[in-house]
Amino acid sequence: MKATLIRSTICIIFFSLVSFDMRYIPPAGSIAIIINKENPVSELSASEVKLYYLRRIKKRWPVINKNIRPADLKKSCEEREAFYALLGFSGFQVEQYFITKQLQNAERPPDKFATEAELIDFVAGEIGAIGYIKASSVTPEIMERVKVVFTR
Repeated sequence: MKATLIRSTICIIFFSLVSFDMRYIPPAGSIAIIINKENPVSELSASEVKLYYLRRIKKRWPVINKNIRPADLKKSCEEREAFYALLGFSGFQVEQYFITKQLQNAERPPDKFATEAELIDFVAGEIGAIGYIKASSVTPEIMERVKVVFTR
């Protein structure tokens, strides 16, 4: 009986600690989807982000009639993996998807950047651009340059 009570107490303490920790850890891989400030789109849903980034339904932004220009990071990182998860693809699947689109329709692949700062510069300078950054990177200075249309 004593051993059972001790095991039960240990289990309760363990599960209490685990659930306590999980409530206070910020979500890993939180991302913000950004577009050019001149783009009149103010908000996108997760499914719209996927459709626009992959250029599945439309190849041009409505209202401004500009080509959609996806922006991506070159190297694997937490935010890129979180973004690919939003798309429902692995890194390999994203690469294959855009290679196929390029071969079938002569569509250009996403512009790729070595750093988040380069990606932000591209989105700020290209009216049709859409990209992603760490949600923690969004500052008032960044918001002056680009528009956040989705966060996760």
